[in-house]
Amino acid sequence: CHFYKYHHFHIYINGRQVNIYGSQGQHRTTILSLKLAELQVIYDEIGEYPILLLDDIFSELDDKKKNNLLKYISKNIQTIITTTDLNNLDPKLIKKSKLFNINNGNIIKIKEVKLDE
Repeated sequence: CHFYKYHHFHIYINGRQVNIYGSQGQHRTTILSLKLAELQVIYDEIGEYPILLLDDIFSELDDKKKNNLLKYISKNIQTIITTTDLNNLDPKLIKKSKLFNINNGNIIKIKEVKLDE
């Protein structure tokens, strides 16, 4: 494709291409960084943030990255987060969120959450 030939780019960490040498966590962090930058570009263009979808993102992020992400998205960015384990999420986030369980195509609102200690 002619367009792709002139409009692709590479992302490097410590001089190495992430897509070749990066760990799974580095791949996730790189994609997440691009997604957050895209949010800001859209906000700058239309004056509001789009809805952000994060699909099981917290399972491979360390606590520092999780907290930084939560701090960033808590500034008026409507976010849908999917997870298979609520213990991956900050209890403060869970407390102020609307939670739903999707099972066999049925959507059920969760009224109370009991986390593992």
